[in-house]
Amino acid sequence: MTDADLIALCVFQEANLEPDDGLAAVARVVMNRMRLRFQSDGSVAGTVFHANGTAFSWAAFEMVEGRYSRVADGPVEIEARAADLLAKAQRFHDAWARAQRIASQVRAGLYAGVAFMQVTGDTVLYLNPAIADAPWAVADKFVCRIGHHSFFRA
Repeated sequence: MTDADLIALCVFQEANLEPDDGLAAVARVVMNRMRLRFQSDGSVAGTVFHANGTAFSWAAFEMVEGRYSRVADGPVEIEARAADLLAKAQRFHDAWARAQRIASQVRAGLYAGVAFMQVTGDTVLYLNPAIADAPWAVADKFVCRIGHHSFFRA
């Protein structure tokens, strides 16, 4: 899987139903984590699959009856899951093309959107507060909200 496909897949899995700025914000978080080496070895795969798939929930977890359930464990299972999810995402031609386009624009530094511009270079965390919470999601670290996701500094 190419780096471009993996970032687009992360964007697709995390924010497919969000506005364009939401997809772009997820891509920016991946890029920020890589640059800052925050939960990352500096590579796309080392960022997206960091800590055995726990950095981005889709890599190792699936929502089952309103709760996250681990469905892949270890690098081999997680990479196989990602390949399977990539094949499925590509079947949604318009949505997949959108994820690819936005991720590519963010990677090239060409994406611009009003809400996206609030996402700073130190924004490395986000969550959907309707389905998850985290001890790091505190007011003084809050950056912005785009769609269903709230974005934070570490």
